[in-house]
Amino acid sequence: MKKKNGFTLVELLAVIVVLAIIMIIAIPSVLNVMNNARRETFVLYVEDTVKNVITQYVSDAASSIQGAGVYVYNITTDLGKLTTGNYKGYVIVDAVNVDDPKYNVFIWDNNYMIVNYQANNGFPDASDTVNIQPYNANTEAEKFSNAVKACKSYLGSRDDACMNRQGFILTD
Repeated sequence: MKKKNGFTLVELLAVIVVLAIIMIIAIPSVLNVMNNARRETFVLYVEDTVKNVITQYVSDAASSIQGAGVYVYNITTDLGKLTTGNYKGYVIVDAVNVDDPKYNVFIWDNNYMIVNYQANNGFPDASDTVNIQPYNANTEAEKFSNAVKACKSYLGSRDDACMNRQGFILTD
């Protein structure tokens, strides 16, 4: 009788079981690393955007606006970026006190959102689940889908006017 080369069914099943166990252990770790990388990228984008808004506001205040007021900077139209990818949102510059303007962030993408976060004291860590929340389309539609909604959400009961970066009052 000739010897046949190959694997038996039991050997193949054993290899499949071992590979399945490795995948069960590895997949959650890989997904966690990918999620952390997305969150870190989101935080870095928010930091870069706020720095650009600060620069733009200082330039605008020196040339075209009075300085005092509440200004809304749309990240897709007011910062001179060619593209913002999936990122959308606004940075509200509360410069009622011209000497100490406050920068409040409303930015989101398809994965995360940061809403009404004051960036004057630094930026959240990527692991900050209080300020960096999973994206919620209902919140976006209700509270900050346009510049006026974002500004009114920030102002709450204050009666200050929301203005664009040229100093014109925003209306619904």
